[in-house]
Amino acid sequence: MTSSTPGKPTHIPYRDSKLTRILQDALGGCSQTALLCCCSPSPSNSSESLSTLRFGARAKHVKASVHVSCKEDLDNTKDATVYTYVDESRERILAKLRERMTADDVQLLEKLFVLEGIFFDPNSIDEIEATYEDVTSRTISSLHKAVEELSTGVEKMKRENVALKASLKVSEEFYQHQLERRSFCFIL
Repeated sequence: MTSSTPGKPTHIPYRDSKLTRILQDALGGCSQTALLCCCSPSPSNSSESLSTLRFGARAKHVKASVHVSCKEDLDNTKDATVYTYVDESRERILAKLRERMTADDVQLLEKLFVLEGIFFDPNSIDEIEATYEDVTSRTISSLHKAVEELSTGVEKMKRENVALKASLKVSEEFYQHQLERRSFCFIL
């Protein structure tokens, strides 16, 4: 953010709407922000739902750098407190959603939140690492197979090249022999 006065900034580089102007302190980098966009399936609210989704898409692209203003000796206790707070916040949000929505809808939202990075699933680290190792090993084995196929092809081409050179040599010798024979016939 840039500011010409020492107080509140006058220019917000990511300002796309009045709502981001209102939320500028929350989006400033000294806090962690989550945004929940609620839409209605009713056709009468389609314009508001569309506007909400567009705002959510714009807000998703806001990149804020986090500034920590605590001492290093408090980091360990702060980290534990933050993780506990995040877990509690997650459970509160999911409990409210469970009250108002069906179980299938809540599960879909949980998956969406984890995919979008809104919630962090601790079990996903193990899954990601296992998937990464699996993909890496498959990629390495396919590359080894490709190298073997290419080296086999190179060896085959070398053998063909040697055979063609030998055939060329035999053909040249035969040609020379025919020339000598013709020249011998012309002499007689």
